[in-house]
This record gives sequence, structure tokens and C-alpha cells, in this order.
Amino acid sequence: MKLRSVGHWQYWPAGLAVVLLLVLLLAVGFVPRYFAHAQTDSAMGDLPQLRSSLLAEPNSVRGNWLRTLNPSVQDVQGDLVWNAAKQQGVMRFLNLPEPANGTFYQLWVYDSRSETGTPVSGAVFHQGSGIGEWLAPIQTQTPVSEPYKFELKLEVDDNRGAAQILLMVQP
Repeated sequence: MKLRSVGHWQYWPAGLAVVLLLVLLLAVGFVPRYFAHAQTDSAMGDLPQLRSSLLAEPNSVRGNWLRTLNPSVQDVQGDLVWNAAKQQGVMRFLNLPEPANGTFYQLWVYDSRSETGTPVSGAVFHQGSGIGEWLAPIQTQTPVSEPYKFELKLEVDDNRGAAQILLMVQP
């Protein structure tokens, strides 16, 4: 009786299945994270360049975020830069948590030359930075000449509750 020699070819379907399973696991685990990071970077557009140019301007004001006692922002780091002549600014965040449902972040800018003394909205956003670096533009509807304080607040949709001051910069 002669035995038929199958050789290594008998295992190719199982090997192919293992390789396809590994590719699928890698795609599910790593590809979305890679593309999410790439989308965040591309969504920032020219903000890194704008931030660098504003930091190089001698009349720009800048400062690091000062944390409040709110435990949700104890690990947040970052800074901001504002140039009154250009009426442009950029905020930088690390470890800013996602706001809870029904809330959002709003930056308020206080101007010492304001006639009313009321702060000016500088940004509204509905996302955090996660563990990576994230840049956000500062854009005001009203010109700000001499900012003396920037406050990042957690606001509640539809003004159903009081806003919480989370972070502050006093240049």
C-alpha cells in the first residue's frame, strides 16, 4: 500500500486563515487609531504654524493654563497665545477630557479696555484633546485690545446650569 504524500500544501488553508485573522485584528486595533490621529492633525490645519508665528511676535501675550481645584482637569496641561494686533490666538491642550453629554467648553477673554467689563467669547468646542496634543483657534467677534484673563469654562447646553471655571491664564 502506497501512502500519498501531501507535504506542506495540506496546511495552506489553515495558514491563510491565521494570516487573515491577524491582519483583521491589526486593522481593527491599530488602523482606526492611526487614522484618528491623522485626522486630528489635518483638522488642525495651519494652527501649528500660526501658533509658532504668534509666539515669535514680541507683542503677543502668552501663558500656561492654571488649573482650578476641579478634579476633572487635574492632568490638563497646555498654554495659549494671543496677539491683539492680529486679533488671533491659539490654545494648546494635553489631557483635556471630553465634555460630558449636554456640556461644552467655552473660552472667555477679559479685556481691560472693555467699556462694559463683560468677557468676550473666544472659542466654543465640543471635544477634548484626549492624551495627545490638540490645538484650537481663538476667534473673537469683538476686538480684544488688552486681555488680562482667559477662562476656559465647562458650559451647560441651553443654560440649564451654572458654568464651571476649569482653567485660566493670566498673562
